[in-house]
Amino acid sequence: MVMPEGLFFFAKFSILKTYCLLQGTILHPKTIVRYAVKLTPYAIFDMDGTLLCSTGMWDHVTDRILAKYGKTITHEQRMANMTLTVEGTAAMFVQQLGVPLTEPECAELIRAEARYGYAQEATVKPGVEQVLAAMHARGVRMCVASGTETPLIEAALTSHGLMRWFEFAVDCKNPDGKKKPDVYLDALHRFGVQNPVQATVFEDSPVGIATARAAGFATVGIYDEPMAEFWPQITQTADFASRTWQDWLQNVQQTGPAPRK
Repeated sequence: MVMPEGLFFFAKFSILKTYCLLQGTILHPKTIVRYAVKLTPYAIFDMDGTLLCSTGMWDHVTDRILAKYGKTITHEQRMANMTLTVEGTAAMFVQQLGVPLTEPECAELIRAEARYGYAQEATVKPGVEQVLAAMHARGVRMCVASGTETPLIEAALTSHGLMRWFEFAVDCKNPDGKKKPDVYLDALHRFGVQNPVQATVFEDSPVGIATARAAGFATVGIYDEPMAEFWPQITQTADFASRTWQDWLQNVQQTGPAPRK
């Protein structure tokens, strides 16, 4: 019996999606072509929760500062804080939570606590070093775009031996952070490129993924335990989603050099 073309496509898709689920990866149903995971010439990486296990570290920073002044934070406020810059977090602490400091004073306190946290608490996510080496070997140019300030990014990645893989790091210039695509576009333009389809954004945040994808970037969602409640949303939004960097590495190893314009 000859299977109708539409049914054959559905069968192929179902088999492929089942394979992805078994491998711990999720195929976005609308982007089956992208599952080939063809490397783009440029890659833009988030840092916290994507390259480093540091999302929980930021929770500790928040808790230490608020405990010092007898303040508390709700779960909703903590989640909203994930996408804010240092200045945005300082504004939240002072305006919403009543921390008795000026916003610049609070921002400096956050930076000091973050420097300690990156040095003493953050760790590199398993598989990151191997992925960066594999992408570099295939000619992908890489940078970091984060809500964390550039000096903190560079210090954190240098201390963990990762900064050598990246050409530069950029941070969010607006307090709303990655709710707007500015930081991704800034990174793209630093490469001397205008078209977002030339770059892939790697993120653990559903906000960052949605923003980057809406701006025209290819997107890869990376699982981070502190953001587990958002994983279903990430798998429905990102072009490709993986629970581990090792899963992504398997796909990178099956690709050739990144295409150039």
